Amino acid sequence: MASASRKRTPAGDRPVAVNVGPRLPGTDEAVRFDDHIRPLFRPMDRNSMLFAFDLWKEADVAAHREQILARLRAGTMPCDGAWPGEKIALFTRWAADQR
Repeated sequence: MASASRKRTPAGDRPVAVNVGPRLPGTDEAVRFDDHIRPLFRPMDRNSMLFAFDLWKEADVAAHREQILARLRAGTMPCDGAWPGEKIALFTRWAADQR
């Protein structure tokens, strides 16, 4: 039997896990594709671009980084809404290191 001191909540009131994206590295920390960049791209983003290249493969993203960055800055990628500035800045840092 449940204790009288416990408050019961309806199932619909339970906290829901929210996808907050990858951990952003500090300014003195290297930006790594597997840890910081790949997680920025959701499965639906990857599937949308597979006709051209794979957003989950570092070599593909590095080869297309300028085009990806231009689309991110324009707010046309991903197609369902622009990334916040901190994610664009993170991608920009990583792209600059690929030269």
